Amino acid sequence: MFFYILLFSLVQVGVKSLYHIPFFEVIFFRAIISFFLAGGTALSQKISLLGNNKKLLLLRGLFGTLSLTSFFYAIKHVPLASAITIVNIKPLIILLIAFFVLKEKIKPTQWLFFLVSFIGIIVVKGVDLRMNTLGLITVISAAIFAAIAHSIVRMLRETDQPIVILFYFTLVTIPVVGPFTLWHWVTPNFEELIILIAVGLFTHFGQLLLTKAYQSEELSKVSNMNYLGIVFAIIFGYFFFDETYGVSAIVGLALVIAGVIMNLIYVEKNKLKKI
Repeated sequence: MFFYILLFSLVQVGVKSLYHIPFFEVIFFRAIISFFLAGGTALSQKISLLGNNKKLLLLRGLFGTLSLTSFFYAIKHVPLASAITIVNIKPLIILLIAFFVLKEKIKPTQWLFFLVSFIGIIVVKGVDLRMNTLGLITVISAAIFAAIAHSIVRMLRETDQPIVILFYFTLVTIPVVGPFTLWHWVTPNFEELIILIAVGLFTHFGQLLLTKAYQSEELSKVSNMNYLGIVFAIIFGYFFFDETYGVSAIVGLALVIAGVIMNLIYVEKNKLKKI
């Protein structure tokens, strides 16, 4: 999960650098690269690409695509800091799904740890409420769609391998974003092409790590590690985009990291008690 967050943070740096390329085109490149990598890996390992639980596989692809397009739309119509803050309700939504749908046992203390990390996000980024209703609905939808997609990955742990889940994601994404990409096509220069390929590669392997994490551990343990994305965002913002941060950002980061670490320690201690 840690390395997924790291790779996805690098992807965000790449996407931010591609300001001349429409976001549909970026998503399309990501999907095409993952299509060939996932398909090639499955064929080489003699894994059936048809999958077992086709309904859930397609739903995971659909909600993943909806989340991705909603978030990219939101960051173009909502203040960036607000978009990042609001979309970070995702781990809390995942926790609700884990509790009510997947019937995972979640202690009240864990809710507190998730809340601490989310408060840290607010301290770092803040929330600018001067946004239109459509923008607010879109960014909230992005968080909900992502939470559902991640939860479905957990539900598929008994039936389908990570590489098949990734392949189905591309089967949904390509036909959805393909027409928009062709209609608004912008030919990338050499540097942009390299970044697009890197984004596709990092996304593929990041999604593979995410899928393995959610299939191997309870959602209540790993989902709040999503908050670490803000840590990498600030580090990369400082080194790549000359962004500076004040005392509030440091305090917020401390809260984020504290919430994540306390949750991990709490879960591990409970495992040892059961043993």
